[in-house]
Amino acid sequence: MKYQKIYEELKKEYTDKEIVDSMLLPADLTKLEKKKLSSEMKEIRLNKLRETTEEQQVIADVMRLRFQIENYTMKSVFSFKNTFGIYLKEYIRIAKKSRREFSEDLAIHYTKLSRILNEKEEANIGFCYRLEKHSGNLIKAELWWKLIVLKQSFIISKDEKTRKDEYKKVKNVLRA
Repeated sequence: MKYQKIYEELKKEYTDKEIVDSMLLPADLTKLEKKKLSSEMKEIRLNKLRETTEEQQVIADVMRLRFQIENYTMKSVFSFKNTFGIYLKEYIRIAKKSRREFSEDLAIHYTKLSRILNEKEEANIGFCYRLEKHSGNLIKAELWWKLIVLKQSFIISKDEKTRKDEYKKVKNVLRA
């Protein structure tokens, strides 16, 4: 019944031949046939991989990194294994740049870049915009910024000492 409705909707736009041509039907294959098809597909993938240019590989790796960052930030759980600096190091590796070359590309002092990479200093919004531009807009500034915010939220939630020290400085507290 469900398929009949789908068919009726498709029939409004396409001919029966077009519908049939677009369908994928599962094949009942023997183990030997599956193994043969698997090895053929592997060979095709390897050939495609050999044919990709270095630029195409860099773009594919940047996209992979973007999806990794997106998956991590959607979880909203901070981990010291997934910090801004760690993802930035991976991005620099993907770009096939030395840290010095990369700092020149982004017009940032080499030591400041080093401090950001080693989590001694946080990147600012301007730096995130530069990363966005450098990645050809493949990794948006907002995504880089989410990494920073995730870490800061974690720090705020765990830093009771600073909270208590700052509370002591407050006068005339509102009573709710």
